[in-house]
Amino acid sequence: MHRRKFLTTLSALALGPSLARAAEDAAFLPGKLTQLTLPGGGDSRATYMPDGKTVLFASTRTGRSQIWSMDPDRGNARRAHESGANDYGRVAPSLHCRRLCFSSDRDGQNAIYVLDSRTGATTLVSDLAWWSFGPTWSSRDLIAYFSRKGGKGINIWTVRPDGSDARQVTDRPGESRQPWWSPDGRTLALSADDSTGAFQVWLMGADGSDARAITTRGNWQQPFWSPDGRQLAVSAKVDGSHFRILVMGADGGDVRPIRQPTGADNVHPAWSPDSRSIVFTSGMGEAGALWHFSFSA
Repeated sequence: MHRRKFLTTLSALALGPSLARAAEDAAFLPGKLTQLTLPGGGDSRATYMPDGKTVLFASTRTGRSQIWSMDPDRGNARRAHESGANDYGRVAPSLHCRRLCFSSDRDGQNAIYVLDSRTGATTLVSDLAWWSFGPTWSSRDLIAYFSRKGGKGINIWTVRPDGSDARQVTDRPGESRQPWWSPDGRTLALSADDSTGAFQVWLMGADGSDARAITTRGNWQQPFWSPDGRQLAVSAKVDGSHFRILVMGADGGDVRPIRQPTGADNVHPAWSPDSRSIVFTSGMGEAGALWHFSFSA
């Protein structure tokens, strides 16, 4: 939360409960919170298909992690892809919705695969010798993911959907992870800790150039661009004991929370293609459930 809004809330608490409620309401972005799935199935890491008609997510409701889909209004949950392995989200769809990129341990080591949704064929696009996770698919048809390959701790790599032209784009101390492409495919937002254990949001070019941190305090995870490229939704632990979903400008300013469950970690925010909502996970592991925040018109 912005320091000014935090101090405003403290001042209102000193003046009485009615003013405190008003200050708290003013701190949140206006909108409606809706629960999409129930805890117990390990539902997590949701993303929208580019046409906005389907929400993809990972779930352990069948005993292992599989890729599921559902309608945005909570209906018609079904398995989007079935395998004998653990297939993990986030699932990154291609621009035209014909292919999906995801993480899987189907060949013994967690790696990145591209799935042709029409034929069911999968293509390995990362080095199977190294643990890799968390792909994102750009509008310029380039996949980014994070991997233990390349020295240091964890690094960001890019690759073509056919597995060619693999390139390491970060080489920082510690971990660089959770990349997500800007809508124009020119910029990656990611989390990096420089070996401190406290992750900040970084922006950089597709080749790793012009890298700069846009947060400085707390622990910031899983940045996700808004469709217009002007904002980021993030999961952050700044002034409290739990991770919260925050929305901020692409320069790191104007930070405000959305409405979300309290008393739990809220993680993995993802914007809808029409900019009207954010879907996220509340709770960790088997207790995870999907929630939906829709912005007021």
